[in-house]
Amino acid sequence: MLESFLEFSYGLLETVGLPVLFAIFVLKGSLIGKVFPTSVFLPGYVLAIRATYWEAALVVLVVTVAHVLGQLVVYAGCRRYGRPFVESNSYLDLETERFDRWFAQYGGVAIFATNVVPWTRGVIAIPAGVNSYPVGRYTTYISASTVLYHGAYVTLALAGIAVLV
Repeated sequence: MLESFLEFSYGLLETVGLPVLFAIFVLKGSLIGKVFPTSVFLPGYVLAIRATYWEAALVVLVVTVAHVLGQLVVYAGCRRYGRPFVESNSYLDLETERFDRWFAQYGGVAIFATNVVPWTRGVIAIPAGVNSYPVGRYTTYISASTVLYHGAYVTLALAGIAVLV
């Protein structure tokens, strides 16, 4: 009984796991899914499917694209509607003054740096959008930092797989 349940669960994970991760990471990028811990979901999925290097690279690509899309929603919303775009959402309790200062002082470096630090990821989209930072540069910085961030978690999971095998 337990064995058949585990086989079913594994099959379900292989079938819908990546699309579910995509949805979770779009939400994370758009600041809605901040409660979903990357440190659990990303390596957990890689470990659960015992990903090969190619599968792991695909996972990094998928979650990076998803996270960037989510951040671009926040960026575009703040660019068009200003801070009320995120302030009207009661689920977000963001103190953005420090991000405003970092963005004003460091620009693209702040965009890159805050996207590789847990819990600050994505918040810089607010001052970047409000200040109409060029979308191409913004996308480049968040893409590079997000690949680095997600790649680190997946690399740790691959190291775990290597130890287990």
